[in-house]
Amino acid sequence: MKRLRNILMAVLAVLVIGGAAYAGGATLAPNSASATPVLYSEDAVTAIYDNASPAVVSIKTTEQGNGFFGGGMGEGTGFLIDAQGHILTNNHVVDGATTVQIVLDDGKTIDAKVVGTDPMDDLAVIKVDATQITGITPLELADSSTVKPGQLAIAMGNPLGLDDSITVGVISGLNRNLSGSSMTGMLQTDAAINPGNSGGPLLNSAGKVIGINTAIETSGGARGIGFAVPSNVATRVLPQLIAGQKVTRPWLGISGLALNTATAQTLGLSVDKGIYVVTVVADSPAAKAGLKAASAGTGNTPGTGGDVITAADGKAVSTVEELSSYLATRKVGDVVALTVLRNGQTTTIQATLEAWPDRIQTVTPNIPQPQPRIPNPWGGRNRSSDE
Repeated sequence: MKRLRNILMAVLAVLVIGGAAYAGGATLAPNSASATPVLYSEDAVTAIYDNASPAVVSIKTTEQGNGFFGGGMGEGTGFLIDAQGHILTNNHVVDGATTVQIVLDDGKTIDAKVVGTDPMDDLAVIKVDATQITGITPLELADSSTVKPGQLAIAMGNPLGLDDSITVGVISGLNRNLSGSSMTGMLQTDAAINPGNSGGPLLNSAGKVIGINTAIETSGGARGIGFAVPSNVATRVLPQLIAGQKVTRPWLGISGLALNTATAQTLGLSVDKGIYVVTVVADSPAAKAGLKAASAGTGNTPGTGGDVITAADGKAVSTVEELSSYLATRKVGDVVALTVLRNGQTTTIQATLEAWPDRIQTVTPNIPQPQPRIPNPWGGRNRSSDE
């Protein structure tokens, strides 16, 4: 993680989250005489639960250990995505596992194998014998780009080993950056997510998957802040995962700072929106394209002279997260046109994206791990530990 933080510099934001209370059949009074919208429909949610439950599975893993006590065991969640027996889950659910099994909602246990993994996006596909899941309707991946804050969010999975659990909330925010990792563009929800939920589906009001439940915020006593990988990320990498290919992710190779009025004045810049390039990684796509980094600064203040990136392929960007999210939609080898302010003049720089270096590709995000079933007797790191 230290190596990742040395290369990527995220801009921290303070999130103020408001709670919402839900009651069966409750309604929200409108400001006009129009029909009263339903805030929560018991019939709709129970129907979604009944339809989705057969496709949501508990994933149980074993991990080879050292010494007399052997390995540990873990538990997470996954969901069926096709009739061929492919199941989508989080990479951290199966990472390091020597054996993988799934348990259906009727209690049937089936052996599974890991087909493909994507550590950078924390996604993985496992597979079971298709004849063992006949009659189960796979879950459909929705278009997560249409998701809006306030929409219904339904999380299903096996929190703390409590199988077939469902929690209901809303989409609390979009394009969140997962602290301690390179994961950006995450969906934020207040639907309760706990260890063991990892890899389970986050559903919309139509019962379609908009996200893969992945992490929770625990710092500062946070409650009700969960994160999910958007379904569009999964849709993009699924062909590679199912084929067992290595998933590559585009890399530019900079660290940057989101500008505001005060920072722009301090640095003597003529714009107060954009990404100020603080460092450029040697031999990276950014370096090869000629992006200029800031001079050495003092303390937490960067030096002067750095480029300011204001757009990528004509799309305005003002934060590192926005740029990262856009680059994630491109492929390795794509050429990205970066609109850059340099010395008061606007220019366009063409950067050819490359794959993330192996030293970054293998870093595990700092996220809650699967619910542990047998702790490490030596008191060291086990599958429930953060990395």
